[in-house]
Amino acid sequence: MNAASDILIIGGGVIGLAIAVELKLRGATVTLITRDFQQGSTLAAAGMLAPWAERIPQSPMLDLCRWSRSLYPEWIRKLEQLTGVATGYWPSGILAPVYEEAIASKQDGTGAEAESASWLDQKAIHLYQPGLGSDVVGGWWYPEDGQVDNRELAQALRLAAQELGVNLREGIEVEAIEQQNHQIRELRTSAGEFQADHYVLATGAWSSGLLPLPVRPKKGQMLSVQVPLDKRQPLPLQRILYGSNTYIVPRRDGRIIIGATVEEVGFAPHNTPAGIQTLLAQAIRLYPELQDWAIQECWWGFRPATPDELPILGTSPCKNLTLATGHYRNGILLAPGTAVLIADLISQQKFHPLLEHFRYDRLYTQSAPAQTSPMVFSSNSSLNSKSSVLAPQIPSFPEQSTDKLIIAGRTFNSRLMTGTGKYSNLELMQQSIAASGSQIVTVAVRRVQTQAPGHEGLAEALDWTKIWMLPNTAGCKTAEEAVRVARLGREMAKLLGQEDNNFVKLEVIPDAKYLLPDPIGTLEAAEQLVKEGFAVLPYINADPLLAKRLEEVGCVTVMPLGSPIGSGQGIKNAANIQIIIEEANVPVVVDAGIGTPSEAAYSMELGADALLINSAIALAQNPVAMGRAMGMAAEAGRLAYLSGRMPMKSYASASSPLTGTVN
Repeated sequence: MNAASDILIIGGGVIGLAIAVELKLRGATVTLITRDFQQGSTLAAAGMLAPWAERIPQSPMLDLCRWSRSLYPEWIRKLEQLTGVATGYWPSGILAPVYEEAIASKQDGTGAEAESASWLDQKAIHLYQPGLGSDVVGGWWYPEDGQVDNRELAQALRLAAQELGVNLREGIEVEAIEQQNHQIRELRTSAGEFQADHYVLATGAWSSGLLPLPVRPKKGQMLSVQVPLDKRQPLPLQRILYGSNTYIVPRRDGRIIIGATVEEVGFAPHNTPAGIQTLLAQAIRLYPELQDWAIQECWWGFRPATPDELPILGTSPCKNLTLATGHYRNGILLAPGTAVLIADLISQQKFHPLLEHFRYDRLYTQSAPAQTSPMVFSSNSSLNSKSSVLAPQIPSFPEQSTDKLIIAGRTFNSRLMTGTGKYSNLELMQQSIAASGSQIVTVAVRRVQTQAPGHEGLAEALDWTKIWMLPNTAGCKTAEEAVRVARLGREMAKLLGQEDNNFVKLEVIPDAKYLLPDPIGTLEAAEQLVKEGFAVLPYINADPLLAKRLEEVGCVTVMPLGSPIGSGQGIKNAANIQIIIEEANVPVVVDAGIGTPSEAAYSMELGADALLINSAIALAQNPVAMGRAMGMAAEAGRLAYLSGRMPMKSYASASSPLTGTVN
């Protein structure tokens, strides 16, 4: 066990280092661990401080960027004074040239643009910065924007942390975050266990590997050229050029930084000929003179992007974990502001109003899958089409509009989960799932990966932009096997576009005859998967004690069976399920054994939060109609539960009043 600290920061980029320095200056004992100080997006950035040139619209994000930039002069002064390292801070202003084809986007100088920008016509901009391409017909001048040398800044922050006494540990890979009762107990790493009173996650593009956060890498390729010695007095390029598809950043030592591509290629390394060729072509068009200068270096990095391209800052599902990730293109700009906000939150419990706009759970609410359209039945359907047309519209009750299923911070409208097995063909499966309205569909990882009979093409058959995948570990007989398959399931979800999906339905079933889950193996696997950042949904016997223990280790639901899988026997253990529901602080999903819509409704009337139904739909004579019936039953049962049933009496009570009758 490594020595405990007040605060342990995971991540050695500019964000993690800036937070470490700020907290140490406030008197905290701080440890920072990182796999590699040279990895990530910090060293791959250009160091622009450009909220205006980036044309960030009026929003809390613009407020955050402008405030953080305003901290830079004093922040840099203190860093350079403490370390003696020059950071290359240069409030040089940014010039944003415009080509003729984009001249229509020129603004009239009103609104937010006018606060800091001046429009330069063709003659003025070429006088202001000689050497621009002949295609440039004007541009904006942003005098408040500037730059810092990101590599020098990272070096200064690292040295400042060392000088102040931060315990910096490099070469350490975090393998799992062990949680219990919404608290982090410890980190399991390649160098042993680490404990602290409080933790900060600042791992950038790698964040989703530790927690189910919707942060994905966006690769950026860059290069630099060197201004010839005979042209450095003065430097021919004095200002950052911010073009429509490229930027050119001059350094005072004669280097010219050219960037950057934006690529959705995961963590694919290396520069590519296509990427470098594109950058050079765009840069030469903007500033032709650099075509004859020597290429000095090419490199790449991975920006941490969220779905809305805004950072994740502040509290987390764990009480002793603070998040500081997802800064995308603005990590260097936001470093001092992020450090102050996070340090205030941890050391003073001061929640700045700006943080409300960058909460982690905003992404789960916004990115919840859209509700699948209800199935439209043809005239030859076994259902009476006239009855559905003539049926009165059910009024929208407040309870229905606000009562959502929330699992691991993600919100769903439907409380019915479905499966993909046992259908006679893929088309029937697609139609049945659509008819059910289900937004969560479970998939057997092993059967999809091995292309088992009936599972060929399954992964491609559904629209995963509308349906949330729930990979399951069906077929696993041991805890070790289930953990391994769960990891494969997470990668499968990522390959299908769900980068932030860490859900897994955990099944450990050694019994081939009755298919009853192994309670010991399930608990063992759940503990390990929670440590690895999975959102675990365990399939269990209706055992209230096991359900509570699984909740305590960090599972996001419990899924008691109604009766054996595929048996269609209905709910055979209602008393135990009711105890689980009464004691649970996480959603309870009744899974397995339901054979009819009445049994589905009954399960929801007991107070279950959701149902998972597969065989009853897939093996029905009309699976599409049964899918719709099960969806309606889940809704009816939930509404009945919320409405509250009438009291049961041991005697009769007339429906019609006995007073005021005509004799």
